Amino acid sequence: MSIIAISVIGVITAVTSLSLRRYNAEISFAVAVIGAVLMFSSVIINISSTFDTVKNVISSADIDYKYVGIMLKCAGICILTEFACDLCSDAGQKALAANVSLAGKVLVITAALPMYQDILNIVISLID
Repeated sequence: MSIIAISVIGVITAVTSLSLRRYNAEISFAVAVIGAVLMFSSVIINISSTFDTVKNVISSADIDYKYVGIMLKCAGICILTEFACDLCSDAGQKALAANVSLAGKVLVITAALPMYQDILNIVISLID
């Protein structure tokens, strides 16, 4: 799905959600969530070609797959955390959004620890 179609879905969802907010806030929020999930799904469907391109670049550059896996995991955590934070903020739950954001940051640090450890080992070996 192109960015034009995704943008149209976003605008239609926003207008519909705002129109329904006067009558029923729960349905308005449900419409917003459904629109967000539709847009997110359309992006996920098209991401397989991106993974193929990344795989080709990695194999031609002779990069360890372990590091790419860590980076992709961190990127996925960041994307999902941002999505969840936005949903919480839209629902008026700012404190919950802040907690989700903090949890995402901690998970990124935790996921990247093996890479940090390898970098630290390289630095230590250069010093010795």
